[in-house]
Amino acid sequence: MPTKRTPRNRNVKRRISQAAVEAFKANDYLALHRALSLRPWEMSPLPRDIEPLGCDPERPPNSRTTLFDQSYEQAVELQRALLETSK
Repeated sequence: MPTKRTPRNRNVKRRISQAAVEAFKANDYLALHRALSLRPWEMSPLPRDIEPLGCDPERPPNSRTTLFDQSYEQAVELQRALLETSK
């Protein structure tokens, strides 16, 4: 009997919780990663000026060879969503 399985590479939708918004406002890298369930190798949505492991929408990474650089688009989207909800 065939089974219906969830694909491994499914797009994960991250919910912006109140804890994530508070961690973003406090510039707390670890609390933000926990609240958004980000993996250790994923780029932080905090601005690069505040956190060296953060993202800057104006300056994308030169190469997309590492998992960190591949998570750039996700970090920018999360940063925009957090900025909208924190207003």
